[in-house]
Amino acid sequence: MGNYYALELFSGDKRQIFFSEKGLPPSEFLTVFRPCDRAYPSFTSGIEDSDEPYIPSLAYVVSVPKLTERLDVMGFTRQRLEEHVQRRLNADQKDLDGRIEHYEQEGSSSIPSYYRQLKRQRRTLEQFTLRRWVNSMRDLRTREGLSPFLVPKRSMKALTSLQRHMLNVDEEYEWYYFGLPVTDLRFLLRAVLLCADADENVFLDLTEIENDYFTEGDEPVQDALAETIRMGRVCEKILVLTEGRTDTRILSKSLAILYPHLADLYSFLDYEAFNLGGGTGNLASLVKGLAGVGIGNRVIAVFDNDSAGAVQANDVRKLNLPDNFRILTLPHLTFAKRYPTVGPNGTLRTDINGRACGIELYLGTAALTGEDGSLTPVQWGGYEAKVKRYQGELTDKKGVEERFLKSLDGPQLPDEANLTAIRAVLQMMFTAFA
Repeated sequence: MGNYYALELFSGDKRQIFFSEKGLPPSEFLTVFRPCDRAYPSFTSGIEDSDEPYIPSLAYVVSVPKLTERLDVMGFTRQRLEEHVQRRLNADQKDLDGRIEHYEQEGSSSIPSYYRQLKRQRRTLEQFTLRRWVNSMRDLRTREGLSPFLVPKRSMKALTSLQRHMLNVDEEYEWYYFGLPVTDLRFLLRAVLLCADADENVFLDLTEIENDYFTEGDEPVQDALAETIRMGRVCEKILVLTEGRTDTRILSKSLAILYPHLADLYSFLDYEAFNLGGGTGNLASLVKGLAGVGIGNRVIAVFDNDSAGAVQANDVRKLNLPDNFRILTLPHLTFAKRYPTVGPNGTLRTDINGRACGIELYLGTAALTGEDGSLTPVQWGGYEAKVKRYQGELTDKKGVEERFLKSLDGPQLPDEANLTAIRAVLQMMFTAFA
């Protein structure tokens, strides 16, 4: 009977299978276990005339109290289970009401058995409660098995209507395990634990599928957990960290105006509301702090394309950051290869990529052009020894920012030539986790 996994409850030598299906178990089951739960319990083989014990080669064991606590911490509490079941019951009852009403309006008598089946299901759901389900499951556990194929015919008549529903004796509700209306199987497992005793253990046996689905060194529960986390993160907002409030104002507003259909997928750190200090060094410290506490969101850190940004970004990239972090540097600008600068040698046009390209350099030539009709120059400042180049910044950053933000508020957006650079920055963010 190879290629089956099994989820069981056991105490001593007494075992009871709850689920046994072909192929890989649902990820929900795998994620409630941890590598430290790996165990090699010994059971009697069950093979006639064999004294050799059965010892699974790939199995996980957790006591009922410990797994209950773990599920509670994960959010699958009894209260949430009851709320989830009630919501599903309400939806199923509404669906059945619609089908019954449609049948009655049609006045069809060709399939009266179908009509009786719908009415029977409706009566079952009207009387359904989690407490009754738990009591019924506890009673079923004292019988020969938890499958209609294992319950002797002589015992079928003793089953209640709810127990017949749970075992799917009439083959009416095949889409729910044990007739419990839940969409996440961890809720089902939480309900099963309500039917278990404190001295029992939950046993997930993957031995029969080990050779078919896993290779040496695989850690199934860890892989399932990583994949579940990855899939969950795609629904969460991506946190964008910048060097300060100016960068945040520009990027957040540009995103909202140019790509409104994507704006809700991102969240920017609010420097102003919480009076946070900005700067390249603070951004690097913030990245380290969030990585250190194991934040679950996907995080993008955007460093300026200047000397100070290069130093800090290089230092952060050397760290063993989690996979949900991306360290980005503002892209190179073609027009910045010959940009006016002011320094000890006077005014020169030089390449400021990697040396002085803060966010303001990406706002288009219209915003960069001052009242005198010339581009706002870059002023050279201190020397960054680690990258062996000087650091520079615009002489009128505030004016450039105001002109750009004002243009976004106007009746008409700036022409594409003046939006190309900021679009490139946003596109860099969009593809960070591609």
